[in-house]
Amino acid sequence: MNLKINNSKMSSWLTISLFMLLGIPTLMISLANVSGLTPVISVLIFGIGIVGAAFLITWAAEAAQVDVSASFAIAILALIAILPEYAVEAVLSWEAGQAYIQAINSGWVFEAGSKVPPEMERVAANVTGANRLLIGLGWAAVILIYWIKRRKPLDLNGSMGLEITMLIIATAVTFIIFYMQQVHIVIGFALIALYLIYLYISSTREPEEPELMGPSLTIGTQSKWVRRSIVLSLFVYSAIVIVVAAEPFVHSLVESGTALGIDEFVLIQWIAPLASESPEIIIAILFSLRSNPIAGLTALVSSEVNQLTLLVGSMMGIFSLSAGTLVSFTLNEMQSVEFLLTAAVSVLAIVLLLSKKIDWKAGVILLVLFIVHLPFTDIESRRYFVYIYLTFAVVIGIFQLYKWKIDSSVD
Repeated sequence: MNLKINNSKMSSWLTISLFMLLGIPTLMISLANVSGLTPVISVLIFGIGIVGAAFLITWAAEAAQVDVSASFAIAILALIAILPEYAVEAVLSWEAGQAYIQAINSGWVFEAGSKVPPEMERVAANVTGANRLLIGLGWAAVILIYWIKRRKPLDLNGSMGLEITMLIIATAVTFIIFYMQQVHIVIGFALIALYLIYLYISSTREPEEPELMGPSLTIGTQSKWVRRSIVLSLFVYSAIVIVVAAEPFVHSLVESGTALGIDEFVLIQWIAPLASESPEIIIAILFSLRSNPIAGLTALVSSEVNQLTLLVGSMMGIFSLSAGTLVSFTLNEMQSVEFLLTAAVSVLAIVLLLSKKIDWKAGVILLVLFIVHLPFTDIESRRYFVYIYLTFAVVIGIFQLYKWKIDSSVD
């Protein structure tokens, strides 16, 4: 028996070491400042680094639940996993700030809903596309994978109360951004504060005994200080790999798309976010495959809260820093509608979460609506999809309320 346990531990340590090695080429290329790699080779090398880091974060986050609450561990996981999106958004926001200064110096007058420089359009397109992709692709993947494996609904009773509450508040603020047609300075700071409150509340929760297996079990059964040191080291190492790999991975993917003649709007709103969102989607799918779908979905909901609060607030902050002054981020009509559509998608997602039991139909609805809306990029089409998403939310909400009343009367 002891031999079997020792072999299992040895296998786990070997697995952890192998996945750490996947990030080494990324770090070596970065430190050596290697250039001249083809976009395809770059996508392969940096993509493998991100995948390796995603596995390490998954194991570290599971083991961390021995010492901290699951909500806090997953919130930190989501924060690290979303670093590539922050890297992309930071670059776009800085470029937008520079374009804003040039426009102001040339006499450009910025008003809510009026025309803005292309650099500012890209910022809003990227952040809204990333949010919708996370729900339409990530959430749907977790739900459908669990259904395929277990053939039963995903039961959320007793979980995600904090995350759902924060998502409701963040979604309400997104509607305000649409109405104001700008990310106002006050809103930007309020969103950052909201995320910090979310982190604080999640950190004060009591840890529960997690169900660990494989590498996470090996880490979790170590002594307290050894366990915490390993978890912290894996988080830091994975964060470094993801940060280093993010920008070249996204740029290489965009270059590959450009060479294939893909439209710039599609590249900025969908291809770049698909690359930068890959860590958290991969992590969520890994959780689901490891029979822990609630952790996977919670990680994605936490990422969604992160993006609608801290990411949007940071977007405004970096934009102001680049512009050299505190200034609200103005949205044109198209980008305002993008925020409205993002809020509508979030409303439907919240309604599905509130049912507490999510079956395959919810995953199909999210996935199909996401795929169908992709080709329609004009303002009017986006508005129609706002109505479609909200109609689905209302109909499903009414059906759930009716079902709840029926169940209550039976009880």
